[in-house]
Amino acid sequence: MANLVIFDLDDTLLSGDSEFHFTKYIVKQGMLDEEFYLQKIKKFDLDYRSGNLNFKEYMKFLLFPLIGKEKKEVDELVLNFIDSTKDILIDNLTFKLLDKHNNENLLIASGALDFIVRGFANYFKVNDHIGTKTEFINNKVTGNTVGEPNFESGKLINVKKWCIEKKFNLDEATFYTDSIHDLPLVEKCKNSILVSPDERLKKLGENKNLKIIQR
Repeated sequence: MANLVIFDLDDTLLSGDSEFHFTKYIVKQGMLDEEFYLQKIKKFDLDYRSGNLNFKEYMKFLLFPLIGKEKKEVDELVLNFIDSTKDILIDNLTFKLLDKHNNENLLIASGALDFIVRGFANYFKVNDHIGTKTEFINNKVTGNTVGEPNFESGKLINVKKWCIEKKFNLDEATFYTDSIHDLPLVEKCKNSILVSPDERLKKLGENKNLKIIQR
């Protein structure tokens, strides 16, 4: 069986944060007040960088403008978003990494909302992907998420479950990430590679002699 290669999405496979740019796109579409957005996103960004992010609250903020929309509408919105921002979020390293592992089993595992992760996975022709699950009731966005958020230890839990179902040995996987928030998965995978890592992950990577790639 070919090796399993796992990619984080934001600032790893992509050259930026998909949810940040998606929300900016939502603002441009007139679906979210710009002043309210800027005020909230700055606080969430500070909390994320300090390690104090309330992840569920952040997800609710992202989903708020989509409440009541049907899955088809959301998927179409994501398609248009990717088309409008692909030159910003996709660079040479994106394709270099994908091409390098072209003949291996690929999984995109991201804390981002599942419909955004799915959109990029489809764009890159990667069949398997895991994101934070959006709740739909009667085919409409409720504004909530369901299940274990795909963030920090939750990402490890979800990827472990996926590996058991697919019969992959997670210990032997290669994992690419930029963030200290992925430390549980970094420590689990035999071959973790850091992509322009944040300072905390960079120090850890240097101490453990992990391979570091600069974007």
